[in-house]
Amino acid sequence: MIELKRVKETDIRKTRTCEKCKGAIPLDQIRLYPKNKDTNILVCEPCSRELNKNIKEKSPSISSKTKPLLPPNYTTLSCSRCDYQFRIDENKAGVTYNLKCPYCGKSDKLKRN
Repeated sequence: MIELKRVKETDIRKTRTCEKCKGAIPLDQIRLYPKNKDTNILVCEPCSRELNKNIKEKSPSISSKTKPLLPPNYTTLSCSRCDYQFRIDENKAGVTYNLKCPYCGKSDKLKRN
């Protein structure tokens, strides 16, 4: 009778392929890394460290491209519907929030003071 030797093999269900270096990596060493807004990729720990290092090096150039903020330009408005007076920043009104009365929530009877 032929005796079969058991060879210690790694279970294929317990490994995944790194999508960067294409190596077979055990599940406990796989990391999820964001590819874009909706999807992630599976990478091994060394590739994950490398990708994180690349992002940290690129981050100063991203912050240098941001526009400087405009100084606030406040104006007082009043709502003739509820007689409420409030002030707004004209640089932000209509861009970061809709212009309306904070008391009654209507925008049809606003007047500048």
